Amino acid sequence: MDGQADPGGPRLRPAAARARSADGGIVAVEAFSRGGAIDRAWMGWGALRVLSRQDWAPGAVRDEGRVANVERFLLVISGALDADCGDSGRHRVDAGDLLWIGAGHGLGARLANASATAPLRLVELWLLPDRVNAPPAVANRRGGGDVEAGSCVGAAAGWTLLADGAAAAARVVSADPAGPAAPVSDGDPLPLRQRAQVLAARLEPGLCLSLAPGEAGRCWLEVLEGEAVVLAAAGSGMPLAAGDGVGWLAGDAGAPVSVAAFGSGPASLLLLTMPA
Repeated sequence: MDGQADPGGPRLRPAAARARSADGGIVAVEAFSRGGAIDRAWMGWGALRVLSRQDWAPGAVRDEGRVANVERFLLVISGALDADCGDSGRHRVDAGDLLWIGAGHGLGARLANASATAPLRLVELWLLPDRVNAPPAVANRRGGGDVEAGSCVGAAAGWTLLADGAAAAARVVSADPAGPAAPVSDGDPLPLRQRAQVLAARLEPGLCLSLAPGEAGRCWLEVLEGEAVVLAAAGSGMPLAAGDGVGWLAGDAGAPVSVAAFGSGPASLLLLTMPA
C-alpha cells in the first residue's frame, strides 16, 4: 500500500520493523521503502516518501548525484552537518537546526559530517512537492522547539512550526518564480512546496500536546528520543518508543487526538501534517 490507512485505524511503524543499511560510515534506518529495501506495505505515507534516521561516523561523506522534484529536510539531532549545495551555497547545520533543500528541476549536494572527531545524528525527510520543475532553493532554520512542563496545551501553543507550505511561509521564497529563495530569519518556518507542515516539540514527563491536524487530512508522528503515548478520543493509548512512528488519516477510527511524554525523561517529537 502507498500511504493507505489501515481499516482498523492508525498504522504503527515500530523501529524494530524498519530496514537498516550501513555504507561509507553512515548507518541509516528507513521508515519506508528506499533503495534496495522494498516493502510494498510501506512505500510512503502520502506526500512523505522518505523518513530516514542516520548516524554518521566522524568525517563521513556522501556525494549525491542530481536529485529533482523533492522537498528535502535535514534535521540535525547532534553534531554538525556540512552541506555543499553548489550554486545554492554551502551551509553548516548545527544540532537543533533544520536545512531545507527544494530540489526543484535538479540540484546536487555533497553532505558531510562537519567534524573529524565527533559523530553526527540526523533525520532526513523527503516530501513530494505540489509542483514540479521549480527553481532549486536552499535555506536553513536555526533552533527547534521545547515545551515547558505543565498541563496539556493546544497544537498552536505547544508545537514549534519548522516548515510550512501555507502562504505565511511564502515570504521566504522569491516572488520571482525563476529566482532563488531569500534568507530565513532565525525562528521563521522554512518554506515547503506542498500543503504540509513540519512541527517539533520536546515534552517533559507528564506534559501532553494536542494532535489536532487542522485542515490536514493525513498526519505522521515520529518519536525522535524518549517515550510517548498517543491517546485517542475514547481514551485508548498507544505507547511509542524512540524510533517508532504512527500515521493516520483524519476521521480514522481511533485517530490520536493528543500525545504525552511517558517515562522518566523528556520525549522529542516530530509531527508532519499533509493532504490526504
